[in-house]
Amino acid sequence: MTINEEEVIVASDRIVSISIGAGNLPQDNYIHIGGMDSNWYHLTWLDRHLEKGDRIKVKVCETNSISPLKERIPFDRHELKSKYDHLKRELEEKGLI
Repeated sequence: MTINEEEVIVASDRIVSISIGAGNLPQDNYIHIGGMDSNWYHLTWLDRHLEKGDRIKVKVCETNSISPLKERIPFDRHELKSKYDHLKRELEEKGLI
């Protein structure tokens, strides 16, 4: 993947996703490249602000070399369930569900 003709990221593993936000406010313009590996770790290669006029190019190809990760976070089912239970209680107390 390149931004403005500058190679930025070569991402590969089990799951790779690219999220791009674009809006009227500067903080709405961003790109996130992340994914999940075979051990269910959440991976992040890039979180970056975009400027109006930036050009993004994505190429799908085979590779033996990937860019270093910015972040690798283990998937914690107990923490996720705890957050879900907390938010569910909060929404029930407000009568929203």
